[in-house]
Amino acid sequence: MRKYDIALFDLDGTLSESGEGILDCVKITFREMKRELPDEKTLASFIGPPMTDSLKRCGFSEEDAQKGLQIYKKNYIEKGIYKNKVYSGMYETLQTLKDNGVLLAVATSKYQPFSDRIIRMLNLESYFDFVGGSSGTPERHTKIQVINYVLDSLGRDKKAVMIGDTKFDAEGASMAKIDFIGCLYGYGSREEMEKCFRNTIFVTKPSEIVPVILR
Repeated sequence: MRKYDIALFDLDGTLSESGEGILDCVKITFREMKRELPDEKTLASFIGPPMTDSLKRCGFSEEDAQKGLQIYKKNYIEKGIYKNKVYSGMYETLQTLKDNGVLLAVATSKYQPFSDRIIRMLNLESYFDFVGGSSGTPERHTKIQVINYVLDSLGRDKKAVMIGDTKFDAEGASMAKIDFIGCLYGYGSREEMEKCFRNTIFVTKPSEIVPVILR
């Protein structure tokens, strides 16, 4: 018996370990824009939210954030995207959920073409019924907008849960009024996720997601 009909998975820090490639390209962006690199904690916060939002939090103007985004995209598609690997146990987790009739979707703030390419590159496409990413437009940019896009596509009449590793995932789930599973093996913190979603269920590895959804 399953508790949820739809499981929405974040990508970075939830399905795949991608921090090295992202941060390498962020550092290149700062260097090419002749900006001082932020501290390690600030750099780590680039994993998850839209890149332009992160750049603007570091003092970039809208115009410079868009220039930085193009530098980031160029380097990410050439180098960073290949520094991605699926977390141990994730393939088995997805297969078990799929075998039990759960609709699986990706809901990520990463640019849609990058998301599609990563899912294919990591041999994850056969598990997912839908992949939702950022369109690069104001209408589908934030996590809540992506979550709503996925839910509208798969059906609002089904009980859904968001699975992610950062406060942005937790906040998006809260705003969408769906449940949230926080992945402590990713890049965010327990404290940040709990602040955004009071009744977060936490897991420390992918296999622990299964009993939460199928109990």
